[in-house]
Amino acid sequence: MRPPLAVLLALAAAACNGQAARNGAAGGEQAVAPTSAMRAGMWETQMRILSIDAPDAPSEIQDTLRAGIATAPVFDRTCMTPAEAADPAGAFRDRSQRENGGFDCQPGESVFTGGRIRMVLNCRSTNGQPDLRQAMVGTYTADRFQAAVTGETATPATDMVQSYSVRIASTLTGRRIGDCPAGAAN
Repeated sequence: MRPPLAVLLALAAAACNGQAARNGAAGGEQAVAPTSAMRAGMWETQMRILSIDAPDAPSEIQDTLRAGIATAPVFDRTCMTPAEAADPAGAFRDRSQRENGGFDCQPGESVFTGGRIRMVLNCRSTNGQPDLRQAMVGTYTADRFQAAVTGETATPATDMVQSYSVRIASTLTGRRIGDCPAGAAN
């Protein structure tokens, strides 16, 4: 039971991480200028898992799921190119596709304008894992970003264990910390 759950959790965490890197996140402040565009440059992001819920799963599976996820924040630094800053929603989709190997991800709702973020990504498994749906709602300014992120998937079914729905809630925050080093690429 542990290996399939570990794979599921790694995929869910990677999906959340991919979103952070994609959007060059920023931290805790509300959007102040509705026409702000995100600025290219080096961004520092933080992803924190808030909860994992599998309401229909037996308590032992819920405990295993929760034990397999670190709740400590995950930090990352990434260079957002001028092209990514001009189309952050497209950058998010492109990076999500690259970072979520084994999934074919298609955009659903995609709003990343006027200081507001509302995005959905529907990922169909290409390797037998459960499908994954990611949703992000938040705000941004030229130098900051914050979002609530949810991932919905399921535990893999086996001959001995049925599949259970899983929902992971997390936050993304980040900020632009300067220019990209010479030659930096994503």
